[in-house]
Amino acid sequence: MQKTGARAISMLSLCGLLLAPSGAFGQETVRRVSLAEALEAFASNSLALQIARSETAEIMGAARQSRAYFNPAFSFGRDDLSHDSEKIWEETFHLVQQVEWPGRTAARRRIAAYAINAGAARFRADSTTLSFEVREAYAQTWFAEETEAIAQRTASVIQSVAEDAENRLKSGDISAYEARRLRIERVQAELEAEDAELRARDARRMLAALIAPGTETDEIGPSEALHGIPPAITREAAMAALSQRPDVEAAAREADAAYAGIRVAQTYWVIDPTIGVGYRHHDDGFGGASVTLDLPLPLFDRGSGAREEASAQHSAAAYRLDLTRQLAAYDLLNASDRYSSARARLATAAPGLQADGEALLASAATAYAENEMTLLDILDAANAFQSAQLSVLSLTTEAWISYYNLLRAMGNAMENEP
Repeated sequence: MQKTGARAISMLSLCGLLLAPSGAFGQETVRRVSLAEALEAFASNSLALQIARSETAEIMGAARQSRAYFNPAFSFGRDDLSHDSEKIWEETFHLVQQVEWPGRTAARRRIAAYAINAGAARFRADSTTLSFEVREAYAQTWFAEETEAIAQRTASVIQSVAEDAENRLKSGDISAYEARRLRIERVQAELEAEDAELRARDARRMLAALIAPGTETDEIGPSEALHGIPPAITREAAMAALSQRPDVEAAAREADAAYAGIRVAQTYWVIDPTIGVGYRHHDDGFGGASVTLDLPLPLFDRGSGAREEASAQHSAAAYRLDLTRQLAAYDLLNASDRYSSARARLATAAPGLQADGEALLASAATAYAENEMTLLDILDAANAFQSAQLSVLSLTTEAWISYYNLLRAMGNAMENEP
């Protein structure tokens, strides 16, 4: 009777270890951040985001430069002439300005404005994608750490059961087969725990590389758990965000810029005169104003090739806009369907898996204490409980990552809700 009571106490304590929350198992020494803090650090430190920002600044700078008007030119000349002992000189002051056709100037400014807006939209698209990568890495790090904790708890339980099996083998209470089976399970559980630890470290390093590159922080872990069910987003609400996607907006502005380019090319046949005014001064006191007019004659180059080029660029931009819209609609539909499926699985399957796994482990512990189960039966129950817990973690992670992916597809880059 005393032996049975000791078995009951030992098994209940091991089951309590399995059922303990992850935070109760071990102490962490890595830096911890919330999802909002991770996104804030990403916005300040991300090298990929800084590259995208620099490329956008380059595009905007080039666009602003392209709309600049021609600079005037100033010249000064002095001629000193002499013959025998006679000397004369002449000084010339000249200001020259190229004058552009007003319609072409307005079209160039529209091209620059569209290019600037397109660059800003491209940057928002890059920011949205990179923000999703941070959210995804955050969720995967949480999953990896929870998986590590479960694997370590399971390995500890199997180690204790295997040690108890060795003692019972000496007493003749179990067979050599059961003892060998538990030894094998112990080694496998320890190997799985080591692999889970390596995967958790790799996930924390990936998160650190995304939000804190170039710092002394090698590993960063989440301080918040992914709990509950993500908010519901209908397909209609997701598709309504199609026109708000930054990549669609960027393609639309690029098409507008290409159309304005046609307007510029159509004015190439209009000549741009160069007007000059100046003053000439001689040593004999004669002087006066001078006016010049330079008119290039469009005899050989009338801009027909430039018009063809602009028309082709506009056609390509229009096709690119249609393709971007189609791909964006597919992306939204795919992300919405995946999220709806993952959210439904989490809502329907996860509670039952969690409850059934805990009930199975508790009933197995009670049956073992009453000598109605063998150690191998307890081992199977522990493995089933571990599988149920991992399934719940997988469903939770998949649902939240699908939610974050839907936010990305909708063009939402700075949603900070975990």
